[in-house]
Amino acid sequence: MNKLPRSAYIHIPFCHRRCFYCDFAVIPLGNNIETLNGYGSKTVKEYLTFLNKEILSIKHKSPLSTIYIGGGTPSILNPLQIKDLINLFKENYGIDYGAEITMEVDPASFNEDDLHGFIKAGINRFSLGAQSFNNQILEQAGRRHFSKDVEKSCSWLKRVHDNGLIKSWSLDLIQNLPISSFKEWQEDLENSLKFCPPHISIYDLNIEPGTVFKKLVDLGKLSLPNDDDSFKNSELTNLLLRASGYSRYEISNYSLPGHHSRHNRVYWTGLGWWSFGQGSTSSPWGGEVYKTKN
Repeated sequence: MNKLPRSAYIHIPFCHRRCFYCDFAVIPLGNNIETLNGYGSKTVKEYLTFLNKEILSIKHKSPLSTIYIGGGTPSILNPLQIKDLINLFKENYGIDYGAEITMEVDPASFNEDDLHGFIKAGINRFSLGAQSFNNQILEQAGRRHFSKDVEKSCSWLKRVHDNGLIKSWSLDLIQNLPISSFKEWQEDLENSLKFCPPHISIYDLNIEPGTVFKKLVDLGKLSLPNDDDSFKNSELTNLLLRASGYSRYEISNYSLPGHHSRHNRVYWTGLGWWSFGQGSTSSPWGGEVYKTKN
């Protein structure tokens, strides 16, 4: 048998609503979800039950060195539910000492108490899906949060990192969103750098079939940066981040020294990984295994 995978991706598909660019495997549950006992909790609990069964179904298990909880919006879950997930791996696979355990969080989907609850549950790295600091751009993209929510979330994450409570955190932005000119993009980058995130992911906007943005493009109702503007935005990204001490170690990822995402490197270097949940893709021994989005 080939060497067993040492990494796992867990997909939490729940969101408050679907963003206009999103074609991921997500289940929108509205703004009033309460995953333990309130609205939407039955759907979430049923999914977690099946997820647990899938995690336990692997016959040959080995201790994990990276775990990544993505979505969707995993921060919709209660910290107790995150703790149960991590404990399931700890008790049945084993988790290496010093393992990187990452969780995606969205502004306005968690508060500072939740953050400390996630840390107590075992999360030691967070990825914040900010996408922009500009309220107009966020609204045009169908995002639920506002600039003030991004700033609060960044402040909380910076504080827990500075205090040694987590290993690292990442800030995600989307480049070339509608109405994001060179000026707005520069402001987004500069606002990001104020919080000194150890890792920054910059994703180029892709117009995917079935999304709101695709429908608007087909109707001629979506204004996007042209190729020249997109190139200038990319140039600015590289210049500003390099000048601030970040190295570009993958297509979309920049980090300060010592803050590369170990889990991301698993994908890029061809090492095997397990994945669990709706629409996720495993590659245990080189070949990919896809799961339906439905």
